[in-house]
Amino acid sequence: MNFKASFTIIVFSIISTSFVLNAQTYSVGYKSMNAHDANRDRDIPTTIYYPSDVGGENAAISDGVFPAVIFGHGTGMADESLYDYIYEALVSEGYIVLFPKTEGGMPPLSTPKHEPFGLDLKYLNFVIKFENTNPGAFFNGHVSDKTAIIGHSLGGKGTLIAAANNTDVTTIITLCAALSNPPWPFAGNGYDVVNNSLPYITVPSLVVDSEFDCVVPDDEGHYVTYDLLNVDCKTYVNILGGGHCYMASYEGSGLISCETAENCSGDFTISREEQNNTVLDIIIPYLDYYLKEDAAALDDFVDYISTSSAVTYQRDCEIMNPQISQVDVYSQVQNITVPYQTIEASAVSQLAQTITIDDTEEVEHLVSLNWSVANYDGNTPADYTATGSFALPSGVEQSNPPVSLVVTATITVEGAVYVTNMSFGDVEIYPNPATDVLFYNNNGNESDLNVSIYSSLGKLEICAYMNNNGTIDIKSLEPGLYLVKINNQIRKLIIE
Repeated sequence: MNFKASFTIIVFSIISTSFVLNAQTYSVGYKSMNAHDANRDRDIPTTIYYPSDVGGENAAISDGVFPAVIFGHGTGMADESLYDYIYEALVSEGYIVLFPKTEGGMPPLSTPKHEPFGLDLKYLNFVIKFENTNPGAFFNGHVSDKTAIIGHSLGGKGTLIAAANNTDVTTIITLCAALSNPPWPFAGNGYDVVNNSLPYITVPSLVVDSEFDCVVPDDEGHYVTYDLLNVDCKTYVNILGGGHCYMASYEGSGLISCETAENCSGDFTISREEQNNTVLDIIIPYLDYYLKEDAAALDDFVDYISTSSAVTYQRDCEIMNPQISQVDVYSQVQNITVPYQTIEASAVSQLAQTITIDDTEEVEHLVSLNWSVANYDGNTPADYTATGSFALPSGVEQSNPPVSLVVTATITVEGAVYVTNMSFGDVEIYPNPATDVLFYNNNGNESDLNVSIYSSLGKLEICAYMNNNGTIDIKSLEPGLYLVKINNQIRKLIIE
């Protein structure tokens, strides 16, 4: 598509768009699901907990749209009841929680594999979003586009694996993540999360640790996890007096349990219940901010970690909980002109916003715009109004209720220009407009020529070679405007 700048506009308006989900408290419904990842030929048995008015197995889901959280268990802790305090609290607050049961073995009897488990968490993030758009599915129409992945110990490492090169998840939380990379068969398949995953995580991250975690060595987790993350916004919270296995709601049973490996429990200065409550005090406002877009929740989160005697913290964000006193928006949006019979038209642009923090610091962000063009018809020469909107970037405290900014631009559809052929020096291609076939005449050129046909959006549709005289089949192309390129010369082609 050829764009031509007209003039820059500076028109915007402020619209209140408060978006706080699900203020009521819900009962816990639950159901079993077996997600099959065809690419890996792998079954992922999963229990899903969700908001319900009545609660219980296979109970009807409550009306509403809910963010989803995928939770990864620790080594040998695939019994979801070990984490019931987490999923019960989250569901009651209006979250859907998915608990996969894969890689539940405990060394040395069996060995969980780290990378497959991380990919399970990543796949479930895809599955629950797909369910939202799948007609007839149980969760159809009930899942928001905001999701989080959370994991404890092995699941914390799996969370980091799941988040690598994954922009389809909104944020991640690790609970005493174990970065260990020992060889088979001691604690996994030797997956190097430090080099293979951590450098490729881009979403906001929360690392939760406990003071007396003696299951994970200091150099294989703890602050190291936080330090190695290279994201725009990351937070480290250390629960004072707590332990690794206290991330669960009770002590595991069986021949070997989490507590078997934790030999410093005598140092703990808080109870398991106290640590459980602290975990919820940390993660619920954090999730409310990122998944429910509750601006006030960011205040609650930062206030808690910065003032509570139960934790210490470090936080490194591009904008660290700013108080916005002024938002100056200047537009780089340009009115554009598009050719006749352009199938789609959108204003290609970005918007720069300067935010004044505490009346002193100014931070500039470039944000993309989501455009809609009302009543657009590429076959009718006219001016069409395009409306673009955006929200303040993640990590920036907004007013309450939050605001969104709306800008407008004009898209002008040019009048029809019909020609009978396209000339590329000695080469001619005709007819124009065309329907099923193009004819070309190479006029005796000794070398073959490469003909490329692009859509108006720049997608390569057909690549052909001309020798002397011949035809190019274009029946596969939809009606509209295309661009024909030969030897760096470009001509417009209309297909009817």
